[in-house]
Amino acid sequence: MEIAFHVGAHNTEADLLLNCLRHNAGYLAREGTIVPAGEAYRPVIGDAVRKLRGESADPDEEEAILELILKGMNGRRLVMSSENFICVPQRVFDEGALYAKIAHKSVWLRNVFPSQQVSFFMAVRNPAAFVPALFLRRKQGSFEEYLGSIALEKVCWSDTVAALAEAVPDCQITVWCTEDSPLIWPEVMAAVAGVDSTTQLERSDVHLRSIMKPEGLARLHEYLQARPDLATAQRRWATIAFLDKYSSEDAMEESFDLPDWTQDRIEVLTEAYETDMEKLAELPGVTFLQP
Repeated sequence: MEIAFHVGAHNTEADLLLNCLRHNAGYLAREGTIVPAGEAYRPVIGDAVRKLRGESADPDEEEAILELILKGMNGRRLVMSSENFICVPQRVFDEGALYAKIAHKSVWLRNVFPSQQVSFFMAVRNPAAFVPALFLRRKQGSFEEYLGSIALEKVCWSDTVAALAEAVPDCQITVWCTEDSPLIWPEVMAAVAGVDSTTQLERSDVHLRSIMKPEGLARLHEYLQARPDLATAQRRWATIAFLDKYSSEDAMEESFDLPDWTQDRIEVLTEAYETDMEKLAELPGVTFLQP
């Protein structure tokens, strides 16, 4: 069986992705992809990784875990998603690094299903938005203290993804930028679900709804429905063209009113992020979804 782990990152709409796939659960089940609700597998996987602690499950354990999750359902692929598979939000910057636990935790996850084909999926986000969004989930401490524990110049997603790819070399790794989601969400959903990239899943326009005027979105749908044979790149170009014309005036860039989070710092981090994405795109063994 194919096992697809979507591991976050935090504050990259992980729950939205699961909800969109769950919305298509009936269709996907007919295609052989099982997308259970989070409560069906998160406690099971949590118990398994704590018990095994990196050791490979034996055949009986592996079968028992699958039975607990599937509950009689049959398919070729099982999709499981949790932004906390690697760590909880408060531990993201442990040891001064971005997801320092990703190497050993990915091995722990992979070894729950040692005889299955396992893949990992992960979204990344500009540190200029990721860092303050992560702080706002904390229950205590000041932003100044929080920043003091992070070496912002070393927040490199390419290092994190490289560590993941090195830790589980037999697993397919797929990554995308949260900022690109409005343009690539159909491909993201299809990739995680393990269906053809041209498959038109429901709710694949969920991001466009929030940034495009309703009349523009309706016209885009009419345009694409009249041209079902368009290649993925052509559909994306059409989306960009309609978005340029019908972008919602209410669609605002995210901002954070926090001390020391200046425009200069945001620009420096954004420039570094763009350079980091160029490195990430070149990582061997990693599929980078981008417009």
